[in-house]
Amino acid sequence: MKGNNKLFLWAVIIASVIISYAIYFFVFGPAPKGTLLHNFYEGGPIVGTLMASMMVLIVVVTERVISYNKARGKGKFDKLMQEIKKYLEKGAINEALQECEKHGSAIASSIASGLERYRSLDEVEPRFNAKIQEVQKAIDEAANFESAQFETNLTPIKTIATIATLIGLLGTTVGMIRAFAAISSAGGTPDPTALSGAISEALYNTAGGLFTAILGTTMYNYFKAEIDNFTYFIDEAAFEVIQTLTIARRNLISERERAQ
Repeated sequence: MKGNNKLFLWAVIIASVIISYAIYFFVFGPAPKGTLLHNFYEGGPIVGTLMASMMVLIVVVTERVISYNKARGKGKFDKLMQEIKKYLEKGAINEALQECEKHGSAIASSIASGLERYRSLDEVEPRFNAKIQEVQKAIDEAANFESAQFETNLTPIKTIATIATLIGLLGTTVGMIRAFAAISSAGGTPDPTALSGAISEALYNTAGGLFTAILGTTMYNYFKAEIDNFTYFIDEAAFEVIQTLTIARRNLISERERAQ
């Protein structure tokens, strides 16, 4: 899984660099002077790096959004828990597992792991407390796995959000160096065309770096919030499942005592 993800990231990075610089040299470069596209070209080669960073960010963010939507499953969390609790109160573990399978979310998958562990221990482990501990352990293990899947590709997003500003600052610095060089070479009265080109290079790189950093930081914080929500909901779900199993067992014992 990790190996495939690394290949995916490297493929995205290489493709983004090639496409970005192809656009920079073969689309922006030949564009008529004074147009927006040519203005991007005047921003200098670092614009291509910023474009590649933006392209990688968009691809990775899109992949994360698709994965997170899939991990949410079908239907609302509250309704899922109502159905699961309804079956657990009747002792219908198989039906509860079917509900988890139909929902298809990361939370449902974690709950299903706990219920499958409970079902597998139903005949071999007579101690109820021991079974409950195993249920909690199984849910925690599944939740840790799902949480790791949620965190996949967050590092590239955070990295791009961090370095995009620095790349933009590098472009800004190069542009200002060119501006001062134009002033120096002209003896204090620089060519307006050379000076405006240097300033354009500085400003376009600044804007590109800031935009990429803002987008990356926003999406990173959004995905971290999704992980926090998952952790909260899985803790709540584990508590409700264990509580329902405990109450169902007590009710079963009470019914047997009354029958005697």
